[in-house]
Amino acid sequence: MNFNKFILFFTFCLSLTRTASADIVLAKKDIWVAISPKIMTAIIKSKLQVFNPEKIIKGTNENFYKVKEEDLLSLGRFIHHAFKRCGGFRVLSSPPPIPPDQLAFSLVPKSIPSVDHGEFWPNELDKLIDAAYTIERHDEVNDWFNNISESHMNAMITSLSNYHTRYYNTPDGINALKWIGSEWERLTSIRNDMHVEYFKHNSFEQPSIILTIDGSDPIKKNQIMILGGHGDSINCDDREASLRAPGADDNAAGIALMSDVIKIMVEKNYRPKHTIQFIAYAAEEVGLRGSGELAKLYHQQQKRVIGVMQFDGVNFSGPSYTMALFADGTSPAQDDFVARLVDEYVKVSWAWEKCGYACSDNFSWHMEGYRASFPAEAINPEQDPFIHTANDTFEKSNFSSNHATNIEKLAIAYLLELDK
Repeated sequence: MNFNKFILFFTFCLSLTRTASADIVLAKKDIWVAISPKIMTAIIKSKLQVFNPEKIIKGTNENFYKVKEEDLLSLGRFIHHAFKRCGGFRVLSSPPPIPPDQLAFSLVPKSIPSVDHGEFWPNELDKLIDAAYTIERHDEVNDWFNNISESHMNAMITSLSNYHTRYYNTPDGINALKWIGSEWERLTSIRNDMHVEYFKHNSFEQPSIILTIDGSDPIKKNQIMILGGHGDSINCDDREASLRAPGADDNAAGIALMSDVIKIMVEKNYRPKHTIQFIAYAAEEVGLRGSGELAKLYHQQQKRVIGVMQFDGVNFSGPSYTMALFADGTSPAQDDFVARLVDEYVKVSWAWEKCGYACSDNFSWHMEGYRASFPAEAINPEQDPFIHTANDTFEKSNFSSNHATNIEKLAIAYLLELDK
């Protein structure tokens, strides 16, 4: 079967049960997305027209599809309802570096390959990184715990979830990220070594917000520690991107957690040895677009990132464990360090878990060969069932950020123990 006939056949098969509701008006431009075989298997079996690829290129552990930007919402919605989680695909900033004659004529793989950590990690900069995974700053870490402010986090979550939506291409979504930037500017206004950047992306208006704290050590300041989480939200219950999407847990709480750590850094007048960046990523819910562009840029600019910590979904309490540590799309060496930090400082029950393909912004950094880790609120079956809906409200957490304080303690321990 030639490629053109395949595309016609594929489109016909997926259109058998297409819903009749009208699509929202999004940009019609072409983009490339990478999708895991597991997701594509589910799409084919569903017989739903989730998207219409114009071109397909076969990769090693993922396939690449040229689609319209308007397809991102339906793709995200399908994954939300089929797998009850985020992710499963990522948007590429440029066409995949694979010869176009390697076309994938079979979308359903014979077997789903596992992603080997070594496929992406480490990159060529890793040998220049000097990460001390020792635990020795007990007094400082525990002292910082006393400054954790649930009231501050509660106010941040309330303000962010009051936006009608933080969807990446809506006015509210753009304004919400700018508000995060203004809050970080307010928190750090008395410091001349802290500055906020409103990073302008190439293909959409929602900015990523980057707070940089300059390193004080003449050598270690050239290495960057990154603590990040996405600022956008999404409602996958309908085709209308303008629907209410408060995103209190996903991910206003993650932004609030980072903001509280920033506040504590200022209160303690902490001057880090390494350069530290807090990043509120744009457009995570539509293919990790903000973090993907940033991670690729950092790699191109040969920036030495000593470690990345992702905060996404931190405030919903599951019954079995207080915390989960994701072991895929992450760095094994740093994950072991993070696990020891949990046992040493946070002292809560936790379990290893698998995240799945491209489920949060840590994967963007992992794809570029950087060391990333991803702690979350609960194991997969017990995570917040209200995410990506109008019901992801602060009320579902009883207007309390108490559960998030466990992961904030981990963030503090990670920051202080790695910055040696």
